[in-house]
Amino acid sequence: MKARLVDDEVKLYAEPSHETISIATLKKGTEFDLGKVSRKNREVWVQVTLAGGQVGYMTGETRIFTIKQIQTITAALDMYESPSDESKVIKSYPKNSILTAVAIEEDGDKGWVKVIDEDGLEGYVKGGARIRLYQQATIEGARKLLVTGGIFILVSAGLYIFTISQSRSTGNMDFLIMAVAAFGLMQLVQGILQYSKAKKIDKSKNKA
Repeated sequence: MKARLVDDEVKLYAEPSHETISIATLKKGTEFDLGKVSRKNREVWVQVTLAGGQVGYMTGETRIFTIKQIQTITAALDMYESPSDESKVIKSYPKNSILTAVAIEEDGDKGWVKVIDEDGLEGYVKGGARIRLYQQATIEGARKLLVTGGIFILVSAGLYIFTISQSRSTGNMDFLIMAVAAFGLMQLVQGILQYSKAKKIDKSKNKA
């Protein structure tokens, strides 16, 4: 999982301890991969890997922002040149556009999200903008949905067989069977759609 430093400056240590040597000083905006979290002498430490492959530890009190992909919900979302209402609007994105959120900036009592679009253009969108986390389609994720859907379908079938074998049916049981079956079917459909989308993404990457 990638993250970006929010604090102005923080020291990176060779081991999870202030008594070890500081191997680097990271500046605000530095990107890194998050590793395992450990506790030593009642203090939390986070292992990070820098872009060049260097591995070190920072304290758990360090302020970071987890980089994530977001998707626009509104019909149009404006990207500003800087985190201010007075700054220039450099681009407007239609609904369902994918952006990468890399940082949070504050302008008085207002929050702004620093984003990068698929063309590499950087800017800011208002923190109150209607956006949602974007879950990229993957074959692994599709398989999980298919397996989950299959399990729920089997459970609903088992409940139905049990009800028939008891030669009785109740409204509550019928409702439960239908609800479980419907959820399983929904998971199967989502899995099939995600699998198809993930295959298309893999093909486009291979062509590139």
